[in-house]
Amino acid sequence: MPVELNSSGALSGLRVLDLAGRMGGYCGMLLANLGAEVILIEPPAGDPMRREGPFKNDIVHPGGSLSFAGYHTNKKGIVLDLETVQGQTTFRALVANADVLIEDRPPGYLDRIGIGYRALQVIRPSLVLTSITGFGLTGPYRDFKAPNIVAFAMGGLMNLCGQPQRAPLMGPCDVAYHLGSVHAAFGTLVALYNRRFTGRGDHVEVSLQDVLVADPFLRIITRYSVTGEIPERTGHSQSTTVAETYKCKDGYARIFCNQPDHWKRLVEWLGNPAELMDPKLENVQNRHPLRPVLDRIIEARTLTSDAKTFFEEFQSHRLAASPINSPSAFLDDPQTQHRKYVVEVDHSYLGRHRFPGDPYKFSESPWRIERGAPLLGEHQQAITNEFAKSSPWLEALRRSSERASHSLPFAGIRVLSFPTGIVGPALGSLLAEHGAQVITVEAGRTVRSPQRGQRFQIASDLESHRNKKRIAINMKHPEGLALAKRLIALSDVVAENFSARVMASWGLDYPRMKEVREDIIMASLQAFGQTGPRRDFVSFGPILMAFSGMTYLWRDPEVERPGAACQTAFPDYVAPSYGALAILAALHYRAQTGKGQYIDISQAETAASMLGPAFLELLINDREPEPQGNFSPLAAPHGCYRCRGDDRWCVISVETQEEWVRFYEIAGHREWAADPRFVDLPARLANRKELDALVESWTAQHTPHQVMLILQRDGIAAGVVQTAEDLYRDPHLRERGCARDVYLPQVGWVTRAGPSVRLAASDVCRDEIAHSAGEDNEAVFGELLEMSSAQLKDLTAREVLR
Repeated sequence: MPVELNSSGALSGLRVLDLAGRMGGYCGMLLANLGAEVILIEPPAGDPMRREGPFKNDIVHPGGSLSFAGYHTNKKGIVLDLETVQGQTTFRALVANADVLIEDRPPGYLDRIGIGYRALQVIRPSLVLTSITGFGLTGPYRDFKAPNIVAFAMGGLMNLCGQPQRAPLMGPCDVAYHLGSVHAAFGTLVALYNRRFTGRGDHVEVSLQDVLVADPFLRIITRYSVTGEIPERTGHSQSTTVAETYKCKDGYARIFCNQPDHWKRLVEWLGNPAELMDPKLENVQNRHPLRPVLDRIIEARTLTSDAKTFFEEFQSHRLAASPINSPSAFLDDPQTQHRKYVVEVDHSYLGRHRFPGDPYKFSESPWRIERGAPLLGEHQQAITNEFAKSSPWLEALRRSSERASHSLPFAGIRVLSFPTGIVGPALGSLLAEHGAQVITVEAGRTVRSPQRGQRFQIASDLESHRNKKRIAINMKHPEGLALAKRLIALSDVVAENFSARVMASWGLDYPRMKEVREDIIMASLQAFGQTGPRRDFVSFGPILMAFSGMTYLWRDPEVERPGAACQTAFPDYVAPSYGALAILAALHYRAQTGKGQYIDISQAETAASMLGPAFLELLINDREPEPQGNFSPLAAPHGCYRCRGDDRWCVISVETQEEWVRFYEIAGHREWAADPRFVDLPARLANRKELDALVESWTAQHTPHQVMLILQRDGIAAGVVQTAEDLYRDPHLRERGCARDVYLPQVGWVTRAGPSVRLAASDVCRDEIAHSAGEDNEAVFGELLEMSSAQLKDLTAREVLR
């Protein structure tokens, strides 16, 4: 729904110190865009990204790095040498008047130089310290290095990405770093919200491996624990879907068809071919043998049209499709243009340039990008003067007399969720895991999904709604709608992800919801957002990957046909992650102003926001980003290498010359030191195919776990491309409690993954009970609305409740 954006940021007055680089830099930028004052602290030589390309016009300049701009735009910047006494003294003075510190240094580094969490607590007990690492602050792998490719491999998703018999693929554009940073920003705001009532700070811990393992779409660990299944790369985007990627006149398009009504419309669109008329084919499992026939029939049709024309014509039949957009095609699409996803920013070296924004629109506290990335030390004097006094948030904390001793963050916050698919339940789970009371409103008690085994489907449904109350209301019945409104009046947040017109059709759009409760916060997460020419288009996670440019970049450069590189619906995890962050920002704004607001989140834009630095190549250098596979310009060797065993792989990333020396000595090939092809990083990058072949001749002699342990123990980044079984048995995940066994009466013992964010001073919710749809009707309506058992029985008999 259209909203007027006319106020200050949700986090205005919040003061954040930022020690993060590439791994966690996006976290600070998200907070800055939401209104926080974020001060980037760099060493005297500057953040290493200043020396890393790509550069504007390919000219190396400390102010021209697009990578640096991609992570540090909208921040202020100062220089401190934290290895010196003077630098540490100045840093402590800054901490004394700050609210948040973000860091992504190796575990133990801050403690070693005397500015770890315990030391800083003495200076500022209300400080929130957010630590972003590859494997967390505890456990046997805590000191392992985790560049993006290692995190992706150890998180389990990489093993499913790519073609059979070829190397698995990491995600593009540092997506592990980006997703980890979104969860870190969410965790930071959870800790700050809790601080409003306790007065205490907290230590927020985010492990990239934990974040990736907690993917609510694949649920790799849970699936293995229930079925013993080890998914493999299939060469198709989704093993449960027949229709997928097809060639058009000018490129490729993605189709996603896995529901019976969609199948009927697809067959009709194809002209009702005789081969597809058997009613049994309405079940997706029965269509698998027909995949070659179906692909031939569909592609014969798509080849007659360009991708955009096909997209719009196919969608006119209420069928899910999208062109596999390049980044430029996404930015040029009328939907992206309409929603003003790209903004303009001024920078003293880069000039006035375009920059990708954030994927949510707030009716009261819009995000803003007010400045370009800082020059080295640009705000040194100004920050010194500003930090002579406390931040506005600290002053408000001192004035507040309200204190509580809740062990869970935002205990007392009630969220009414109207979920569908993966996104809605996943959003509710992120909030419930940290203490919010989430009530899920569902249509009925029967949940079946023919494309998944029933046992896993039941376990997945239960896990999707753990820590929540589940009620079943007939929303088409006037009395059911009235009950929903009574619950809205008692709730702080309403979240929904139905198609764009559903809530309005029930009379529950935001203006009418405000009539029920003036300060309500409503978050809508639609595929393309609530506004724009494509707001009503049908979509699923793989379609949004195609539309946003993610599919285009997430592929093997040596494979022409895109779309098969990733078997997950990644936006189904990314969108609720941004949704949880946005809701927390709105709760903070309401705590400061008393105002609720409406949040319009585009799932397509959440996927695009994972690709931010790549868009800068296009927006500043006018150069289309291309798929990179497992290549990195920052390391060589860098890639995925075959190991001993059937389809077993490891990843390795050698960044520095010192690491290279240690690597060839460990591999037993000191002759590589004298080889001019490998003398330094530029030479190794230029000859990477030859280098990769030599590296694989060594890794093939070892299991992937051997390679990881041998190299990591000597300070070289390496990881196992983990299968489902590897994740299930991972000693690090088990030690940290990220993989833990729970008993569900409906299916027996199940292994649960999560949480993605840990708070040292606040528990995560450990309610091991998972309810079925409608199971909590009596508890919710009886306790909250004070309805009797007789009333509830009557409502159930008349199918108002289900």
